Order: sequence, then C-alpha cells, then structure tokens
Amino acid sequence: MAKFDTVIRGGKIVDGTGRPAFIGDVAISGGVIAAIGPSVDGEGAQTIDASGKIVAAGVIDTHTHYDAQLHWDPYVTNSGWHGTTTIAVGNCGFGLAPCRPEHRDRYMQQMETTEQVPYKSLKAALEWDWITYPEWLEHLKRTPLGVNVLNMVPLNPLLIYVMGLEAAKSRPATDEERELMKAELHKAMDMGAIGFGFSYQGNNNTHIDCDGQPMPTDIMHLEDLYALADVLRERGEGVVQALVDSPGARFSEVGLEVARRSGRPVIHNVTLVNDYIPTYHEEMLEMLDRAEAEGLEVYSMTLTMRGWNEFKPMDWDIWNIMPVFREFTFAGDQAAKVAKAKDPDFRRRLREAYDPVHLAAAGGPLETYKLNKAYGVEPWARFEGRTVHEIAKALGRDSVTDLFMDIVADTDAASDFLLPDALSSDTAKVAEVLRHPRTIPGTSDGGAHVKFWSGGHFSTDMIMWMVRESGQMSLEEMHYKLSGLPAKVFNLTNRGTLVKGSAADILIYDFDKLGYKRLEYEIANDLPGGEWRRVCKPEGIEFVMVNGEVTFRDGTNCTGAVPGRMIGVSGPDIDRRLSVPFVLAAE
Repeated sequence: MAKFDTVIRGGKIVDGTGRPAFIGDVAISGGVIAAIGPSVDGEGAQTIDASGKIVAAGVIDTHTHYDAQLHWDPYVTNSGWHGTTTIAVGNCGFGLAPCRPEHRDRYMQQMETTEQVPYKSLKAALEWDWITYPEWLEHLKRTPLGVNVLNMVPLNPLLIYVMGLEAAKSRPATDEERELMKAELHKAMDMGAIGFGFSYQGNNNTHIDCDGQPMPTDIMHLEDLYALADVLRERGEGVVQALVDSPGARFSEVGLEVARRSGRPVIHNVTLVNDYIPTYHEEMLEMLDRAEAEGLEVYSMTLTMRGWNEFKPMDWDIWNIMPVFREFTFAGDQAAKVAKAKDPDFRRRLREAYDPVHLAAAGGPLETYKLNKAYGVEPWARFEGRTVHEIAKALGRDSVTDLFMDIVADTDAASDFLLPDALSSDTAKVAEVLRHPRTIPGTSDGGAHVKFWSGGHFSTDMIMWMVRESGQMSLEEMHYKLSGLPAKVFNLTNRGTLVKGSAADILIYDFDKLGYKRLEYEIANDLPGGEWRRVCKPEGIEFVMVNGEVTFRDGTNCTGAVPGRMIGVSGPDIDRRLSVPFVLAAE
C-alpha cells in the first residue's frame, strides 16, 4: 500500500474547479496532492478525519497590502486564519521596493497615509537590506512565509526610484527614464515578479501621500504607464492590477487601454454595490462585458463582503476622498485635530462642501456613523448606539457636519464610531455581481487600515452569506470564485484547485459552524513598535494547510510551520537563481 505524508479522509471535497462536490479522500506527499477520489488506498503518516466537513482549495487573496506584515506575521492574519493560502502584494502601486536609501523613511510614511500601516511598526520591523526589486525578492526568500506570495511591482516606488520623488509627482518621464523603468520591470520579472500594480485616481481618492498630495501614479503621464504595459506584451506573461474606477474617480478606460497594450489579464478595481449610487455596479459589469466583446482579458475585484469599520476620529482618514477633510487628517497631533474641529472657518467650508454621496464610497456618509462610545462625555453619552443622523434629528440640528465636529471636539477626538454596513447588504445585487464570470470576490485590503478595518474574513462571509444563508450561489460556484478563478487569472496551473499534482493548499471547515463575530472587532496589541490593530477571528475552520503542512488548527491555533513559497512567472532558470523552491506559473 502507498505511503503518504497526510491523508484527509471522508470530507466533502469542493475542488475549486466548479465541478460537483463529492465525498472522498485526499492524499498528500511532498506538499503536492498525490491522489484524490472517492476512496484513496494507502496510509499516511498523518490522518485527518474530515467526516462531515468541507475540504476545499485554499483561498487566493488577490488584493492585499501584506508587503510589510509578512515581516512580523508570516501567516498574514486575519487572512491566514480564514483559509487564505496565497496572497498577492504590490497592489494599488504601493510597496517597499525598489527603494533608494534616502527614500526609505518617505516610503514608510506613504504606507501609513495611503494604507494606514502604522509608521512605528514599519520603523521597528523593516531591516531595509534591499534597494532594487530583485534584491527585495532575495530578501523575501530569507523571510519565513506561512502563505504563498505573488509579487507585483508597485509603480509608485518604481517611478520614484527612476525619476526621483519630486519629478515623479510633477512631470512625465523622459525617454531615457522611460526606458530605465522598462528595464527595471524586466529585471524584476526575470527574478519572479508577476507583473505590476498601480492606482490611477487623480486627486479624488483616499490614497494620499504624507504631504497631502496625490501619489505619483494617480497623476502619472499615461504614456509612461502604457510603456510598462508594453513590457508584458513583449514578454508574453504577467498580470496587471489597476485601481482605476471608484464612484468618485471613473477611469476604467485607462485599465482597458492597459489590457489592449499589454495583451495580458488586467485585474480592475473596483466593483461594489453602493446604495447611494445604485447603478454603479451595473456600469462595472457592462464594462466587463464590453471588454470581453473586444477580446480583452479584464476581470474586476469586488468589494462585496459584509464589512464594517470601527474607529476613532484620530485614526480614521478614509474621508480624505473629500479634500476639505484632509485638513483635519493632516492637522497634526490630537490637540491640533481638536482645534481644527472647533475652527469656525473649517467648519463652514466643510458644511458647504459636504455631500453624502462623496463619502458613499469611503465607508459611508457621516449620517450613518454610529456613536459607539462617548466615554461619559455629555450630552453625547446618552446617544451611544445611535447614528449621527438620529442624534441630529433628536437635537433638532440641521448640519450633520457641525454636530459630528462637536462630538469630536467635546470628546477630544477619542470617541468611538461604528460604520455597521460600510458596504451594501443588498443580497440580490451582490449575488448578481459575484455570479458574473469576470468578477473575483475579495479586495480584503489585508494588512491595511488596521486601526479601523479587517477584511481578511471576506471568504468566510461569502460562504456564509451567499451560500448558506441566502442560497444565491452553490458551494462549487463560490469556491471556484475563491480559488480556481484567481488561479486562472494569475496563470497558476498547479494551485487553486484540488486535483492530482496540484499544491496541497487546503481549507477544512464545518459548513454549519462557519462564522465570525459580526460588527465587533477584537483589539490585538501585537504589532511592532507597540502598535495595535483590530482583528476578526474565524469560527468553524478546523485546518488550514499550505503546501501540505498544517499552519492552523481549530481557528487561530498556529502550528509554527512556515511552508509558504514565492510564486512567479519567469524564465526556466528561476530555480537556479533562487535558493528556495519557486513555483512557476506556466503558460
């Protein structure tokens, strides 16, 4: 009889291909699925009884910002807790390489103001033993990984590395600089990068540099962008992540042109269902249909899980989508922000500029902010649990902006707020989006916004909401969306599905018990530099396996195994040049 490392017995296997589930066994040897079927002969050094449980391919989270967190949390929790086994980093054009020594501090400041990764944690954890992007990949080789990692070259660092900071934010590249950027992208992909990521949103978005101005790619010269797309066409490999469309900044045509120029898959951001902009998701789906009719391979990330925000005004800055709110964000320390909240001129301009629709795509309008805690400060403590709109109505106040700033000022900006439905809870519309063949569930933003958001639970919520609670999708459809489809987009021929020869990235869970605590994050004081974050822990997840090794048992119980690998699309000599196993995504 055959001898395997692990045999998983008697589970309901949902293999990620979309084919019907079946009761059966999975045998694993050397981190790879050696046999799978209704009954596998042979014993394993380890046997997992999965009777009554779901055995599925590990989740592929295509939109994360775990670039830094990998250095202190190899399992990229929250995502790792919820069954994510492969992540992509470098999204939205933000990252840590390439980076000249004189720009290191600025990159860390940018990561804090754009993605709210605490500067103190970055400062405490990063060794900065890299300058070029290939050196960054070599650095990651030496970093223990509890998940598999796909690296996209972030274009903001690339622009700054080649052009310098001020030039990258103020002018197009010269012909020489453009060729240097193309050469750097080639070098990165030769060493295993999978493509590049960027944001093009102009001045109307929440990704703001630490000087209060747009990030370089948001205002970059489009021919510089398209020249980099040409690199992928020349190579015939790679993908592009493109944040080009949100309710306040509509640049989908830029993403479509990148798809035309590159001839490669483009992961468009973002499709969401927004009750304040009821036709937005329909427009995104129509765009995907037009792209397909043109022969373009464009997919859209969806921001469709039931997510919420809990925050203090000191930490919250998603309202930066409105320029006047940036004055509060960048006012300074706590005392300075309180002073800004009291300033009559600021309040007048905020009152005149405010429109609920402007914040609809940034967590939600002020009216929907629910006062969680006022810490005994009256008159506000009596209104805990009520929204700003409800408080204004009870007090006969006309201006929600003035009332909100009164709460901020009176509580020294330390009050707690809850946005209970940062995204739409319209089940039918969300299902319509998710069923579209060119949409990918996710946009967890894992690793980002850690003091008010925790989106790594998205896969758990999608299974609960769309499959178990509403019946809008089958388990087979959902797991194809969570693993098989992202693997297809990234051209990962040996991941994302449970078939013989595929990497043994596996999630085992109790379908009936699957869950998480709704509308209440836990506070975890576990970040470097003494910083903290909000976390969302899973229920009902019994095992998470990466390359055949168990990383989590019974929820958040970590085994300490670090079997993760870097995954790349690159030349045949990649194994020779990298000293750890490197999985190729073949054509």
